[in-house]
Parts: sequence; structure tokens; C-alpha cells
Amino acid sequence: MPADRDMNIYDTAAIWAERLMANGALDAAAEAELEAWLQADPEHQTALNACLELESTLDAAHGSDWADGLIAATEAELTAEEAPGRPAWIVPAVIGMAAMLALAIALPVWTGMLGGDRATDIDGAVQVAALETYSTARGDRQEIALPDGSVMTLNTGSRVTTAFAADERRVVLEAGEALFEVSHDPARPFIVEAGGHEVRAVGTAFNVYSRDDGRTVVTVVEGLVQTRIESGPASAALLRAGDQVELVPGEPAPEPARVDVAAATAWRQGRLVFDGRRLSEVVSEFRRYNDLDIAFADRQLGELQINGSFDPSDSEAFLAALSATESLRIERVGDGIRIHASEGNIQP
Repeated sequence: MPADRDMNIYDTAAIWAERLMANGALDAAAEAELEAWLQADPEHQTALNACLELESTLDAAHGSDWADGLIAATEAELTAEEAPGRPAWIVPAVIGMAAMLALAIALPVWTGMLGGDRATDIDGAVQVAALETYSTARGDRQEIALPDGSVMTLNTGSRVTTAFAADERRVVLEAGEALFEVSHDPARPFIVEAGGHEVRAVGTAFNVYSRDDGRTVVTVVEGLVQTRIESGPASAALLRAGDQVELVPGEPAPEPARVDVAAATAWRQGRLVFDGRRLSEVVSEFRRYNDLDIAFADRQLGELQINGSFDPSDSEAFLAALSATESLRIERVGDGIRIHASEGNIQP
């Protein structure tokens, strides 16, 4: 990639990163402009995520005399040496990002100065907004109209707490899964906390699944979503419609996978859709909806790949589908189910 083209990409990425971190949400026109820029070249999303991570580092560091002094000194030096040929509208963002880069380089030697005692945003929100808690029982789903016009759909066994204030809309996903269709309000970012991460709505619709193992799966249905770590190393990333990430507490977001959004959110229509999923994972999904007691006669059977669409409330149909394969045999033992290999050794 030519150096000047590379610089132009990062110039633009720096400007978008600054806007996203400052406002959290974009109006419809800005969102469309950003999506068009991201779709024009895969390098654009890479550059934007790099700039978002630097912005996040700066956001975490502000408030320390040491960090603020380093940033101010870097900005002053760069301003004094400003290249005469660079457009004036680009200069502030580029200088700011260069200052953040200086901070990021110095940050590893800055031990203990950020600490782990930063107050969470929910604490501030609670002071100005009444809390509301919503939950669903096992096997239930519920669609909830939120005060701002957004719609939240809860999946089985889910629990959330909302705190809507004048400057932000915050939701804590304590357990389970929820899909959010967000009403546009650039002045009030819509933020979901789950598994040690913040998911900020830049666009309109996204799904968040807080798994029992502590991981959080985020799937973007429409528009754009930004993820940030709540505490620990500063990190931020932007996801587009069709992206899915599996977030680990305290770790930056990995590269997103492209997924079938309709399949990932089929639970809203009362279906579970699997495409090459391990049988052990499929069984775990069914257990979210009922008291299905299933054991494997051989643990290797759990590695078998399963394809299909199922009604999670109809465990008998699921078991019948497994029995219909040539690989598995179903045995009923009391109130439980035991899955055996029907012939020879199963090769997952």
C-alpha cells in the first residue's frame, strides 16, 4: 500500500474514532457515511479499530497529571511542526492520535497509575435514573418497549437492569440473552454491559448473549456496534452488520466472524438453527429452554456436528431427529436420556 494512501486512511479513521468515542452514537446520515467508508475497503475497518483502541487508551489515562502532561507536550510539539501542505481540518485529529500513540508507547512503564478503582458508568446513571429490572423464566421470551422507544427482546432465562438518564441509556445484562432494536438518539448513547465489556449502539440492532462460562457473544443485526472493555487494558473495536465476536472478560475483542444473522437470532421466532455445531453445544442450548437431562455414553459423541432447525420447547422432536440418524441411538434411563453410538466408532 502506498504510504500516502495509508496515511489518508488513518487520517480518516482518526476522525471517525474521535467522533465515536466522543458521542457514542451517530445520526442516520453520519452512520450511512461511515458504513459506506467501511465497505469501500477492508483496510478501513482495521484502521478504525486501531484508532479506537488508541482513543480508548487516552480515555482511560485522562485525569493523571503524568499522562495529561505527556499528551499536551506531544500535541504542542506536533502543532509547532505542522506540515504546511496538510489540510487544516485533518490536523487536530492527526495530532491527537499521534499524542495517543506516544502515550500508548509509554503506557507499559506506567505501572499502577491507572489502577482498578474507576467508578463504573452505571453508578453515575443510578444517581439520576430509576432502575428497572426485567427477567424471563426458562423457556419464555418477552418483548419489552423501553421508555426511549427502543425495543428489547429477552430470550429464555434472562435478566437485565436498565438505567436511563439524560445523557445515556444503560442496560446491564446479568444473565441470558437479549436483542436490542435501538431508537436513534445521538445525545444519549445506548450502552449494554455484559461480561466485563461495554457494547455501544452506533447503529440500530444487535444481539448480546451472556454465556454461563463468562463469555459474551455479540452479533450485529443492523448498523454498527462498538465494543469496549469496562476495566483493565483499554481497548475498543467497531463491528458491522453480520459481524459476531465472542468476548472474554478482560481481553480485547478478537477479529469478528461473519455469520448468518437470521440463524443467530432465530430464537426470536422460537427456533434454534445450527450449522455444523458440536452436538455437546446443541445439547447445552436445549438445556437453556427445559430440564432436558442428556448424557453421552462416550464423550467423543459430543464432537459430532449437527445441522438443522429445531423448536427448543419440543425436546421429543429433537431426540427423534437424533434417533433418525445412522450414527446415534437414544436410550431412556429413568427421567434421563443417554446417547450412544449406533455402530462402530464415531468419527466427528
